[in-house]
Amino acid sequence: MKKDTKHSGEYRIIADSSYIVLPDQKVARLLTPTVRNGVTYYNLFVPGYTRMSLDDIEATIKAGEVTKASE
Repeated sequence: MKKDTKHSGEYRIIADSSYIVLPDQKVARLLTPTVRNGVTYYNLFVPGYTRMSLDDIEATIKAGEVTKASE
């Protein structure tokens, strides 16, 4: 049986939990952000960092390696 590769592109929330089902049928947990001095941070377990801002996350995605956003 061939795996169905068509997805709606949206995630589905598992009722009464902090889990979601992603379009590729993987389960993920929603993270709770922390806001400090007007900057939103997430606690991520990546090499060298435990707390990253949204700008740091975007910079890491663009660079293809863990990095800080230019300040």
